[in-house]
Amino acid sequence: MTLPPGSGPIVNGTKLWAEGGNLYVTELGNAGLYIWDAVSHDFVGFVGGMVGNVGAGGGTATTNGQGPSSIVLSGDGHAWVSDGNSTVRVVDLATRQVIASVNTSIAACDGGTATTHYCGRTNEITFDPEHRLVFVQNPSPLAVAAPHGAIDTYATFISADPPYAKVGTIAFADRRGQEAPVWDPDQHRILTAVSGRLAGTTVFPQYVAVIDPTVRPFTVEKHYDIDCFALGLAATPGAVFGINDPALGPDGKMVIPGCGRALITDVRTGAITILPVGGGNETWYNPGDGNFYVTGANFSITPAGPNSLGVIDARSSTIRQYVTALNATNPTAAAENNHIFAVVPANATTATACTQFGAAVQTSGCILVFAHVPGSD
Repeated sequence: MTLPPGSGPIVNGTKLWAEGGNLYVTELGNAGLYIWDAVSHDFVGFVGGMVGNVGAGGGTATTNGQGPSSIVLSGDGHAWVSDGNSTVRVVDLATRQVIASVNTSIAACDGGTATTHYCGRTNEITFDPEHRLVFVQNPSPLAVAAPHGAIDTYATFISADPPYAKVGTIAFADRRGQEAPVWDPDQHRILTAVSGRLAGTTVFPQYVAVIDPTVRPFTVEKHYDIDCFALGLAATPGAVFGINDPALGPDGKMVIPGCGRALITDVRTGAITILPVGGGNETWYNPGDGNFYVTGANFSITPAGPNSLGVIDARSSTIRQYVTALNATNPTAAAENNHIFAVVPANATTATACTQFGAAVQTSGCILVFAHVPGSD
């Protein structure tokens, strides 16, 4: 699949999301949201007018972070799309129009003038259907005062019902980044991945935070560290970090990219299983076939194999298959037909998984579609 005529090349398909028979793709270079029918693969429409591929150093509305970055659906015909300049867009999917914008800036990173915007982009986002709350992250805010150093990463709770009021915020002390949150219906909690860092000799661990959305003020109820050294994936404490976007499956199992691998975490206990595949950026759980999907190197061989679509049996926490897919990232899957999608950015000089479909597709980028082979596992 390629972008429709009139589109520019795929710079970064920041998020792929399959739900309700549609495939949604937020794309940075074209500053908008693309929609396809996930079963027929027919193009449905485009929602533009977002910030696009701009600077992230702060100051003005066009230097305060890029977007769109991610998407979640709220079950009422609306999509919530995180964008640059500390903004979330509410999209009416029937009309494919932005019907509202919510600004998530706070005083610590926004001076309230046209040239003092330093809260950066909104990035990963999730929806709590029990309490009708949208949870969205500002992963990399900067201080208003020069030299505009990094401040604590934070997130905002927004009512999913008009007039889309901000309900509150939560900050993560001494942390400088976050990755995708998920709603856990079994625990009735929001789980969010919080980045770690090494400051001098002080190790601030990366962790999965558990948040009860009914408690005010919002706070971390408990957390589970993802310690690369303790897992045997780093030579010394604080030598390796790395945490990315999880996906929640059955039996309290969650796949999360961490320490350069796909990790299966028990969200009830924090227990971790290391899998022989890289975790990539985004991940997905498909209830249609019971698999997690990730992208990354094949660590079942030495040296590690090429970037692949990693297929993981969610119940047994074992690798089922590696499908070589050079440069592919951010998988999703449609439960209606178990088609799996991953995006490959444009590349004018180096072969990618798009190259097999022709030089023009390589230079424009593409969305790969994978399918189960009939009669196979």
